[in-house]
Amino acid sequence: MLNTALKVLSKDGSIADNSYQMISEDAVLPHGDVVLTTAQLDQLVNIQGKKALYITVDDSPEVNEYPLSQLDTIFIEFAGFNDGRGYSFAALLRRQGYQGELRATGDIFKDVLNYLKRSGFDTFVIKEGKDIQEAAAGLNDFKYPYQASTGVAQAHYQTGA
Repeated sequence: MLNTALKVLSKDGSIADNSYQMISEDAVLPHGDVVLTTAQLDQLVNIQGKKALYITVDDSPEVNEYPLSQLDTIFIEFAGFNDGRGYSFAALLRRQGYQGELRATGDIFKDVLNYLKRSGFDTFVIKEGKDIQEAAAGLNDFKYPYQASTGVAQAHYQTGA
């Protein structure tokens, strides 16, 4: 589950504190920005701050309908490096019209950031034990993608740049 104490890396390379809090085990709704699990979506109307949803591999947006227009951020959990469903979830949410922030969390590290950006992610919670500064420095390792993607509407060669 989400470690809310970790820093958040943005696709522009900036690093910020996480402002989201989870509902505690005693089901007390915190003040401010709150991230809900899919089982807690009924609490959405009670949140005063920013509203976020935490999606795991069991919560596919292909078979579940989410109130996308009411959410500021959607956290997508990557349970392991070898599980690519989170990339598909991000692309699907973008195709469904979600314009808010997509945040990758879980097994996230420098080597996967380019793929996450191309799939439509805006922010990343780097895996505990990995260097966030190193990850930030690697965000621009690939500047000119050859293929178009969810995150890049036209490839470099198509723009004439």
